[in-house]
Amino acid sequence: MLVPLQKEDFELVAGWLADPEDHFKVCGNAFAYPLQREIYDAFFVDMAGDPNLRLCYKYCVDDRPVGMAHFTRIDRKNDFGHIGVAMVAPDARSTGHGRAMFSALLELGFNELKFHRIDLNVFESNARALAFYRRTLGFKVEGLARDTIKKDGAYLGWYTLSLLADEWQPS
Repeated sequence: MLVPLQKEDFELVAGWLADPEDHFKVCGNAFAYPLQREIYDAFFVDMAGDPNLRLCYKYCVDDRPVGMAHFTRIDRKNDFGHIGVAMVAPDARSTGHGRAMFSALLELGFNELKFHRIDLNVFESNARALAFYRRTLGFKVEGLARDTIKKDGAYLGWYTLSLLADEWQPS
């Protein structure tokens, strides 16, 4: 079940992002490591909840949070949503929760929010996530944006992937 993130979820989310590699895979350089409460409150709570701007959720199974995801850069004129930050809690990975969370998020995006297109970005170094989005969820790779982010003195690119409403196969 997708539940809007609240300010009291900061410790939970910060804990999921405690590993610097996890933090980078999820946030890139958008948020300094470690995640700061002020940034979390502003981005994930205060600016969230507007279906025309940004919607941030934790994903719960049996009332236990196991992941988080959000739509950002929502474009109502063009029926478009971008999945920004998305992750499964470290102790809940490889259990099927990622697939269930993304199924719920895509259901929300395509059926309730009436998006025609949903896209996301994946760092080229994150082969596991790239395979998951392509094989498990049906996203199509649109291209590689080369040298878009700097990490440890080296540049990395990211793939942009998209899924259109008529390509989506609900599970």
